[in-house]
Amino acid sequence: MKSMKKWFALLLAMAMVLGMSVVASAAPALPKDTDTKTVDITGVEAGATYTAYHIIEATYAPNDGGFTGYVWAKGMTNAGQKVTFTGAGEEAVVTGLTSDMITELAKNPPADLESMSFTPNQTELTAGTWMILVTPPEDNPTKVYNPMVVSVYYTVDGSGTSNELTADDLDATTNWTLETTDAFAKSSEIKLTKDLTNPETDTQVKVGDEVAFTIESTMPSYDKTYYEHPKFTISDTIVNGLKYQGEPVVKVGGTTLTKDVEYTLAYDENASFAVAFTEDYIHGLASADADARAVVIEYVTVVTDAAVVKVGENEAKLEYSTKPGEEDEKTDKEYVFSFAIHGIFDKVNEKDEALPDAVFSLYLADAEGTETIVWNPTDETQNVMANKVGDYTTGEDGEIKFKGLDGDADKVYYLKETQAPDKYSINDTVYRITFEFNKPENYAGEDITYTVHVTDNVTNETKDYTVTYGKTETVIDTATGAVDDYGNEAAGEAVKIQNTRLSALPSTGGIGTTIFTVAGCLIMVIAAGLFFASRRKSAKVSK
Repeated sequence: MKSMKKWFALLLAMAMVLGMSVVASAAPALPKDTDTKTVDITGVEAGATYTAYHIIEATYAPNDGGFTGYVWAKGMTNAGQKVTFTGAGEEAVVTGLTSDMITELAKNPPADLESMSFTPNQTELTAGTWMILVTPPEDNPTKVYNPMVVSVYYTVDGSGTSNELTADDLDATTNWTLETTDAFAKSSEIKLTKDLTNPETDTQVKVGDEVAFTIESTMPSYDKTYYEHPKFTISDTIVNGLKYQGEPVVKVGGTTLTKDVEYTLAYDENASFAVAFTEDYIHGLASADADARAVVIEYVTVVTDAAVVKVGENEAKLEYSTKPGEEDEKTDKEYVFSFAIHGIFDKVNEKDEALPDAVFSLYLADAEGTETIVWNPTDETQNVMANKVGDYTTGEDGEIKFKGLDGDADKVYYLKETQAPDKYSINDTVYRITFEFNKPENYAGEDITYTVHVTDNVTNETKDYTVTYGKTETVIDTATGAVDDYGNEAAGEAVKIQNTRLSALPSTGGIGTTIFTVAGCLIMVIAAGLFFASRRKSAKVSK
């Protein structure tokens, strides 16, 4: 029994010791100036960099005596002054910490304001409030950023606020934690897209066609306090093969703007235009949502002959403010394609020599056309209605060529001789011509190819020709640098369309009429002679 009592007393003593140690270990440590925590920031594009500025810092009692409050940090105009709060608990906000104050501070942070390079979720920040400035990446930035504010603060047992600094009544002897207010970057996405308004019909076009374009972007939210002189200018430049057909229409948020009120315009119908939005108009949209800041510029061009030699091209450019005093730009291009018949047909005589002065007509199939193309003389059901595209008269080289044609897959052309050279017969062969072209994805103006398919109505055989098109030009005069107006010749052996001289045609009239003409003349002469001889004889008898 005595032994049991001793063991019980020993166990009780051990329990008391353990209990004391547990209580001692549960006592909270006091906050100290080395307390740090990471902060997360979302909504920022990859490659952007951050700078953190300490604008409010925590204060502590000497000798690790714990947290005592918050003061404005060194470098602030009220440095060292105690931070005061308006409201209490979750409604407490720092007096004087306004968006206007932050944007003004961000324009030109004081040199003695504590700052550091910052990486979200990696860089440890000490207690207080930090201003975060984001610099977009140098390579193809997509957003413009306004200044942000994040806080690292103390709270007790989950009390306090997740949005603002806690008040000074924090009891450092109780259980406490260090919290943060993470941030979502207030940014504006920067984009610039330039597209054909009707890509299904206007990618492959003929010279003289009108082609409409649409440029779209979104104006960033430029706070007047932070961006005193924001720039947002959209320009368009014709590189080749197009000409403007009037000034552009400018819309923002679906509303058509007025030139010289909301924007200014520099315009040259042969070269370029630039739409520069005014600072007052830009500032007026700072608080508007993205839809209200959506920019649409619409304009129309006409395709010129230059689009045959090189691909038709024009470029849109956006110049915009990224930070106060700093600018960047974005570009986007669009292309139109026009096709030619060149290096495919040659007009020749019986000796395969080039034959000038032959007239060929090109027709485009059209169910409502005014011309009838006879494809099979013995089968009228194969006749095709068409409209004439144009005529071409062969020169000394005998080539038959046309340019500025629409190469859409549904376009079918017909070529036939409509007037032979003097003393030559017409060749009645009809040729059907189609184009095959597929615009590459992400096309950027490089050389590409298209195919010309040619079928004749005599053999019904089809020949294919490949044409290189894009940037490469065929120089026909090295001295002047003149290029071939019809673009590059097709690769492949040209079709020879032969004509025959009329004097060489086989006889179809038997022995001809000459002999009968001569005989008739002789009979008339003999008859006349006999008539006059008879008159003389009669005269002698009467005497």
